[in-house]
Amino acid sequence: MRQHQHHTLWELIQQGNATAFRELFDTYWEELFTYAFRILKDRSTAQDAIQSLFIHLWEKHNSLPEVQNIPAYLRTALRHRLLNALRDEHVYQKHVDLFAEIAAGSDNSLLDAIQLKDAETALLRTMNTLPAKMKDVFYLHRIEQLSVAEIALRLGSSEQTIRNQLNTALHRIRAQWSTLSGLLICWLFC
Repeated sequence: MRQHQHHTLWELIQQGNATAFRELFDTYWEELFTYAFRILKDRSTAQDAIQSLFIHLWEKHNSLPEVQNIPAYLRTALRHRLLNALRDEHVYQKHVDLFAEIAAGSDNSLLDAIQLKDAETALLRTMNTLPAKMKDVFYLHRIEQLSVAEIALRLGSSEQTIRNQLNTALHRIRAQWSTLSGLLICWLFC
């Protein structure tokens, strides 16, 4: 794509042009995925990071900065998301390790049962704050153990829409995870 075309494409995206946004997505998805996968070594997490980037671009299209080099801008923005994902994974892994250590020494006392019940209540409260469709998708995936493809078929949505909803639900729940017990954290994110 020539420099002039890049500039025009970006201006159209800033104006909220869905066709231009789709062109941006189609043009750079594969390149960004290759870049993300090389760093993360995990397909799902790489896809989630790219989805998150494109969702952000679309939601903030009217406040995007002027960009002269779209590929460089996208790689830089994705790199920040990848670093955050790696950092979050490291923090998460520390919580999982701590939980495993605590669970190994636990005697399943009444206090543990009360704390688990409180954590379950907190999880249900958090789930109930999710929009209805997102809550349904989360429930079908985490409780009924359906795959993304099965959920998409059942709800009549695209698999990408289901992935986006799961990703957003997990981010919202993860934001409140400090109130949840280690057991529920493991259940949610393991």
